[in-house]
Order: sequence, then C-alpha cells, then structure tokens
Amino acid sequence: MDPLKPSRLEFERLVKEAAEALGIGEVPEVERSRRYGYYSAKFHKYRVDPQRLREFTDGLRGRRLEYLASVSAEGLYLNADLAVDKIAELVFKAVSEMGERYGYTDECRLGRFLVEHTSANPIHPLHIGHGRNAILGDSLARLLRFCGNSVETHFYVDDCGVQVMYAAIGYNAVRDLAGERIRRVKPDVVVGAIYSATNAVAEIGRLKRELAAVQDEERRREIISEIDEWVGVLKRIMDAEGDIVNRLAESLGGRDLVAEAAELNRRYEAGDPEARRAVREVVDLVLKGQRETLSRLGIEIDRWDYESEISVWSGEAARIVAELQRRWPQYVESRGGAVVFRADKFVEDFKLWDVLDLPKFIPPVTLTRSDGTTLYVTRDVAYALWQTRQEFDRVIRVISTEQTHEQAHVRIILYALGFQEEAKRLMHYAYEMVNLPGAKMSARRGQYIALDEILDEAAERSAALVKEKNPEVAGVIAERVGVGSVRYAFLSTGPRKPIEFKWETVLNMRQNSGSFLQYTYVRAYSILEKATGANLAGVVIPGEILPEERELILKVAEWPGVVKTAVHALRPDYVAEFLDGLALVFNSYYEKAPVLKAEEPLRSFRLALVNAVKNVLAAGFYILGIPTLTKM
Repeated sequence: MDPLKPSRLEFERLVKEAAEALGIGEVPEVERSRRYGYYSAKFHKYRVDPQRLREFTDGLRGRRLEYLASVSAEGLYLNADLAVDKIAELVFKAVSEMGERYGYTDECRLGRFLVEHTSANPIHPLHIGHGRNAILGDSLARLLRFCGNSVETHFYVDDCGVQVMYAAIGYNAVRDLAGERIRRVKPDVVVGAIYSATNAVAEIGRLKRELAAVQDEERRREIISEIDEWVGVLKRIMDAEGDIVNRLAESLGGRDLVAEAAELNRRYEAGDPEARRAVREVVDLVLKGQRETLSRLGIEIDRWDYESEISVWSGEAARIVAELQRRWPQYVESRGGAVVFRADKFVEDFKLWDVLDLPKFIPPVTLTRSDGTTLYVTRDVAYALWQTRQEFDRVIRVISTEQTHEQAHVRIILYALGFQEEAKRLMHYAYEMVNLPGAKMSARRGQYIALDEILDEAAERSAALVKEKNPEVAGVIAERVGVGSVRYAFLSTGPRKPIEFKWETVLNMRQNSGSFLQYTYVRAYSILEKATGANLAGVVIPGEILPEERELILKVAEWPGVVKTAVHALRPDYVAEFLDGLALVFNSYYEKAPVLKAEEPLRSFRLALVNAVKNVLAAGFYILGIPTLTKM
C-alpha cells in the first residue's frame, strides 16, 4: 500500500542496468532528486564517462516505462520523473482500500514496545515541561501503534524520597482545610501548594538553626537573605492558599522537618503501615489530578508502576547494591557511610562508551545514603531491570536531557550486574526543555506554569478562531482547538531542540500550527460533506492537471514513506512537518481550483484528491493526538 514503491523499484532496476552497462560492480543508491525529476542516482565516485551514461539513457528511448515518465542523464546523475497519472491511480486505490489506515505498511512493524513517559513527581500538578514529555511519549506510542506494533505505556510513580514526604507531612497537618479546598479545586493543585509551603517552612527552620550556630557575619547575612527568600515564597503561596499556609506555619514552624521527612522516608521504604497510609493518600490525590490533565490531552496510561512496590518493598534496590558490592568490590566505595559505585572507572576499564551509547563524561554514582535508604538512581536501576524483564523488544524511557548522566548510570549498572542485553534494549529518549519567555520555574518554591493553565489559555485564545454560534458547542470546539495547538507546538520541533513557547506561533492560522491543520481538515471535510452522492471509485485521471494537483498527488503518495521513516527514527516531528507541508499545498489548491462546481470527470478526480488529503490528515492527527473537527 505504498504508491511510490512500484516506481522506485522500476527506477532501481534501471540503475542496476546502467551499472552493468558501465561495468560497475556496485549499484548506486536511489535518492529523492531536488533538481532533476523525482528520483536520482549518483555515479560520481565510479569515475565513468558522462557520455556513456547519456548513451545508456538514449538507448531507453522507445522502451515502455510503467511508472516513470522519463529517464535522463545530467552529468553523472541518472534521473527519472514520475508518471503522475499512474501514481494517482495507485494513491486513490490505496486510500479507497485503507481509508484512515492509509500510510501503514508492513515495513513499519518493528516489534513490542514499552514506552514510559511523563513519570512526574506526585507532589504537584503537571507543568509545561511535563507537557512535552507526556505529548512526546503519547505520540511515540501512537506512531508505533499506527504501524501495527504492540505498545504499552507506563507511568513511573516516584513515591519515595524526601520531597514526597514533605507533601505528606504538610497534608497531614492541614487535612481538614485541604479536604474542603479539594472539593472546589483540583487535588494536585492543592497538594502542590501544600508541598511548596511545607518545603519553605522546612528551609526556613533549617536556616534558622544554622544561623544560631554561625558566628561569621558574612555567612550570617547570606543566611538571613536566604530566609527572606523563603518567606517571600510563603507570601506568594498565601495569595492562593492563605488559610492553608497560615495553618502550616503554625503547626510545623517549630519542628525539624528535614529530620522528620528523612525519618518518614526511612519508615516508608521499610514498609511501615502508618507511613504507607500517609504517603499513599497524598500521592493518589496528586495522581488523580494529573490523570485529569492527561485526559484533557487525550492521553491514557496503560499501567502505573509504583517505585515503592517494584524497587523498594520488593527488596530489589537493596539486592542490587549488595550484588554490586559482591561482584565488583574494587569499584564500590564507602563515603561517610554512603555507598558509591565508581561508574567512571568501570566504563574506562571496560570501554563501554559505544557499547552503551554513553556521554563522554561519566561521574561516580551514589547508591545509598548514610542511613541506608536508597537514592533515585538505585531504585531506577531496579525499575529498569523490571522493565526489561517484561516481554518487550525495546523499552523507551522518555526522560529529559537533564537526566542524561542518571540514565547512563542505569545502563552501566545493569551491564555491571550481568544484564548486558537488557542494558542495550533500554533507550533513553531524551528531550530538551520548554522555555516560556519571562517565566521562571521552581517547583520547590511553588513557581511553575501548570499544564492546565496552558490548556486553559489555549482554549480561551482559540475561542476567537471559532465561528460556531452555539456557546456550548463553541466551548467544546475551542478546547479541542487549544489541545491540538498545544500538542502540535510540542511535536513540531525535534526532541533534542529546546522549544520557545510563543502564543503567536502556537495559534498561527496560516501555517505550522495545530489550529492551521484542523482548519485545513475542516475545509476538506466540508467539501466532501457537500458532495452528496459522489462516487470516488474508478476515478478518471485528467490528461492535464494543475501544478498543485500534481504536488498534492505526490505529497499523498509520499505519506507511507514518511510514516516508515518516522517510526524507524522514532520522530513524530517528521509527521508534523509533513502535515504542515501538505496543508500548505492543499490550501493553495483550495483557493485556485473549484471542486464541487467542476464538470465531470474532473469533479470526481478532484473529490478523490480532497478525500485522499482528508484521510492523510486524519491518520496524521491520530499519530500526533490532534483532535479531529468537522467544523470551526
């Protein structure tokens, strides 16, 4: 079901013939030509006479070519153009048979995948950075599924660590107020404020204790300045949650929260029932709110994996530390009671940079604190081992580039434990940050741009683009336009490039935005809806077609190749870029060529072309997670 495959095979046969005629043992690769025709093959490195290549093409005159319109030689390039009428027949046949599944080919099937994404700390709402993670991971899963692969999406619930404990301690101190507030506000928003305020109270208390023990005046001034900063954090949170902040300050102000959080974390990791109840209550409240946000984006998670269950209570993290100490005592050190693995020396001695695709610099890694509790990386190794033991060919972990070293440590430790193949199946799918001009983010200080805020503003701004007069329907459409715009904004840039999030770009109705693509789909849908009784079977291809029609036919024909390239490279942005180009050509065509008023058989041909564009857009929307609209 790839309309371009027959023409490519036909040209490859000609290239092979040319190589044999020129006495070349190697056959040049076929490329997409940007200068001469559609396909091209370079003979430059074979030092042949250009005249002999021209003689070969001259000898093809009179030969019947099925899918190629012409073959020519330009210097040492062998080129061919396409018989667009034949390509159009194949396009219409494929679209007719496959509908919105058009684009799928057997070459896209790669196996079974586990895609872990989002995995935000369960202490506050998802923020704009999590949005890129979630949308990237979801679209990777959609791309793989579109191509017939088996995919499971997982969310790693990081319910251990002192930050989660701060949220639990703070929530327990204001349970009644928090319960009342949650009846009116999303639970992750309320817990997020409690966490940030509790963290601020803890830092103020720690700094005050340090201040009491410090004599140096310069250091005292520094500490006082830091205390003022944290007091400022509390004042800012009070604007939204005044009662909760006041209660927290009264209840927790005189306590050593740093020590309390460490002790609660130790008890939680030990499986203490009361600690489990207190922590899980808060974690599950946050996850409830995060699920709601993901649902707005059309994202569903197949499985929620709790760090405590997989890595800690199972004893797996502790076993990993013990096994490293047993296997590689020469690489394990004790530093102040903490256990440290010399990953830097291990990689150097075993030359693992290329084997595990590692960054050039690898630091040592601390596995446990001095109190014996495990750290994030140790628990993550246990989770990675659990992931690779599931029945998947590859595990894709969508995690920011900030964790490049941590994820390298995970693969190195797996390798050191004897799980070499498992380490190679583990992929860190790294992505860069999202920058919102003028915004600074720090979850500890309660400064972050919540993803819900972005979606709310996107819907509000999108309302101006919606022409529907029924307020209720218009609101639904605006929400879907907003979601499509945000998703496209996060997917249209390659994952290793930072995103500058600007509303004038996100909602650009002229090009390169989700709303632009949705508007294009609505145009195509509207034409087909009005074409009552249209018969798209057995379409006659006109002898002469417009340049835009030729370009649209070839664009639609290229779609299966784009999907194949995108899935092999794991790059949803290739799909976004292609759809934008298709929409630009289609909108230009829409302005120039009447469809419904055209005479037969031109009318049916143009309707079939519009239908093909609509189906490609629908398939691309599924992959990118852009909501499909029939009116705007």
